[in-house]
Amino acid sequence: MKYLLALTSTVIFFIASSSHAATVNGTLGVTAIIGAGCQVNNSNVTAGVVNFGSLNFGSINTINAQNVDAQTTGNGSGSIVMECSGGTSFSISLDNGQHFAGGTRAMANAGNASILLSYALYQNAARTIPWSNASPLTTTATGAPDTFNVYGRIPGGQSGITSGTYNDTVQVVITW
Repeated sequence: MKYLLALTSTVIFFIASSSHAATVNGTLGVTAIIGAGCQVNNSNVTAGVVNFGSLNFGSINTINAQNVDAQTTGNGSGSIVMECSGGTSFSISLDNGQHFAGGTRAMANAGNASILLSYALYQNAARTIPWSNASPLTTTATGAPDTFNVYGRIPGGQSGITSGTYNDTVQVVITW
């Protein structure tokens, strides 16, 4: 009887053990949803503020008949670098600045804010496409970093301009 009990226990143990030694195959679904998003000047921005740098015309001896041109360059330093999901449409607009007067943007003299130096901003190096709220740059992302320089011009022949430092601040608005 002891022998039969031991044999039965051993058989039950092996049956139970073999029932746990199974292989199960299955699948795992893998999903990603890429939304229409952008990274602006190497900053993840959802809704916020980015400092784009500056557009510097440098030191000018006199405002004569010649135009004075400047442009932003590279990553930062006033350039706008967009890296968006490929196919994402976006637009970049520049407002009229703090000292808009007489239908043109102007920089104010730091010593006498009533003295204004007119200037214009453009989307292209030829300075034929103005850049404003009314005329935004609208494009579709390539999926790689897209750099947009800002081209500026101080028209020559302005009168009443005195020596000093002239400044303005322009708001950049990017929508996607």
